[in-house]
Amino acid sequence: MIKFTKLAALCSLIELPTHALARDVNDLGVDVQAATSAYIVKNSNKRYPGSYNGSRLEGWALMSYVVDTQGKAKDIEVIMASDTRGSEENAEKYLTNLEFAPATKEGKTVEGGYLFSFEVGKYFNGYSNDKASRGFINEYDEINKMLQAKEFKKAEQALVELYKDHTKNTSEQALFAWLKSQYYYHQQQWFGFDEQLSVAYLLRAKLPTDIQYLVAKSALQWYSFKGDFNLAYNAIYALDNIEGKQFSEENKLATIKQIDDLLARTPQINSQINVSKDKLSYLSLSRGSIKIEGASDVSKLQIRCADQVIDLEASESVNYVIDEQSRRCGLLVKSANPAEIKVKQTGYAIVNSKYDAS
Repeated sequence: MIKFTKLAALCSLIELPTHALARDVNDLGVDVQAATSAYIVKNSNKRYPGSYNGSRLEGWALMSYVVDTQGKAKDIEVIMASDTRGSEENAEKYLTNLEFAPATKEGKTVEGGYLFSFEVGKYFNGYSNDKASRGFINEYDEINKMLQAKEFKKAEQALVELYKDHTKNTSEQALFAWLKSQYYYHQQQWFGFDEQLSVAYLLRAKLPTDIQYLVAKSALQWYSFKGDFNLAYNAIYALDNIEGKQFSEENKLATIKQIDDLLARTPQINSQINVSKDKLSYLSLSRGSIKIEGASDVSKLQIRCADQVIDLEASESVNYVIDEQSRRCGLLVKSANPAEIKVKQTGYAIVNSKYDAS
């Protein structure tokens, strides 16, 4: 269990200027065209007209996939997705209609693993579906007051009703995820906080400016604390790229140095992956020497980097050293049964502000 005092200490360590805000610029840490070795050369997806049915419900998904040596997407896995029907299928279909220039390494074409975020939007004649409804905003404000008053039981029921009755488009889903992350934060329920903050960060472009700032700052603090330095550097990039807000070069460089120093002072990163039945778990990696404990029964254990894909043999104890030149690496775990996997990262850093905060 993460102690609140430790998290508070991190929050005070990474004190950002109040005028620094964020916007969505790339997936959950990976931009296919700008930050990986493979890149899109052809998009065969059709441009469909806007939806004119009466539903305001929208969907989204975050996928992990491999670009093979022929430039095709394969081994597509869902990391997280909205409850909206068809979101995962639509994301997979979109990916398979892309053609890539594959990654290369040492002059040879190689496979690489990447992340991809996808959203399904709804558009109506004379109406934009990108704002939260009045009903959502009213209930959102009331729940905020409950959290400030520490009325958590009351807030819990109100969150259920808000999700059921008013959480439809991606703006509302982003706001709901942020609000629920605060519900978990106030009660120090860190697994729930992590999950909801990740959704809010993924959808942050849909948030109002002030909340974008809160989400990006919280993400920077949380991912740094967890030892996910890839996403910590990415959060700095987010803070530096909000439309209409200034994040000075001085502040950016100072924040990067804080994360650089924290990475240097963290020679070992310990993580626990709670694997749900038949669902993929994804852990972003920051150091190159990986030790995995408790993976004897998993059905999939794989490291995906931008320039290589490594299938690991499931066993109680697995050790692997990633190529020092690799970037954007993540560990994928899948199991037919619930499992608790422990991961220890040591050795050289495979993240760098030059690649992950620019």
